[in-house]
Amino acid sequence: MRLGMRLGMRVGLSRLGLVGFLCGFALPVVAEVPEWIEPVDRSSVVQERALPAPDYRVMLGRVLKINGLIRTDRELKLTGSLDRTTWQLPSGETPESGFLQFRDQLQRNGADILFECAGRQCGASNIWANDLFETARLYGVDESQRYMAARRGSDYLVIYSVRRGNGRVYLNLDWVQDESDDSSGWVSTLEQQGYANLPGWPDAPDSAVQSLVSLLADKPDLRLVLVVHQVGRDIELSLRQSAELADRLKDQVVAEGVAPARIQAFGAGALSPEVLGGRKQMAVVIQVSGF
Repeated sequence: MRLGMRLGMRVGLSRLGLVGFLCGFALPVVAEVPEWIEPVDRSSVVQERALPAPDYRVMLGRVLKINGLIRTDRELKLTGSLDRTTWQLPSGETPESGFLQFRDQLQRNGADILFECAGRQCGASNIWANDLFETARLYGVDESQRYMAARRGSDYLVIYSVRRGNGRVYLNLDWVQDESDDSSGWVSTLEQQGYANLPGWPDAPDSAVQSLVSLLADKPDLRLVLVVHQVGRDIELSLRQSAELADRLKDQVVAEGVAPARIQAFGAGALSPEVLGGRKQMAVVIQVSGF
């Protein structure tokens, strides 16, 4: 009788242990990549991680470690979900070639480049690999590294490529979907970065105007500059037309009760085509003072 009870208890404990083992070692969630991103041909995935990102740091400058803390001139802090994918690039590819393929895709799909750097201008590879991306295989030769942070709507894409001492080349993509209270994220971007794309412009101008009016109402000391960019082969014509659009946008904001002195308007035309990122027109808001 006692022997049967002991055997039963052992079987029960074994089953509980098995359940605990399976629960404690669940398969990791596979990361996703934006559907409009194509990996480098013949590259192989070596890491996929999907996890919450309650305080993700988008670095917008060279990184340093001072007294054990990571420092940079500018950064954005996001709250949302993170999909991290790391590829090993095939023989013949360099950190620059893989990086440029991704950069081209981002621009063709309307992403805004927030910051990019190369080599030692980025800081130490050890910081990027171990402290920021938490991926030791990304620790490589400082001179070989490339980094870029971009934004497409509420999505942020952070790309890092590097060549290790053994010659292997890796490329990492962090895709962060911002879920902060500011649905578009543009106000926090403006506050932290000093400039941001105006959401809704030009497809929903009324919404864009209300976004500006609400912001200026919430921040009584805030002063802004509006800059409208648009494509055009005739530079002078694009400058004139974009200036007219900028003035019209300002007038609509002023008509809602905003003091004219709090907002300036300029047209940049087609002078900075890289800003457009494949779009025909966009408005950039620049913070002058007041946050």
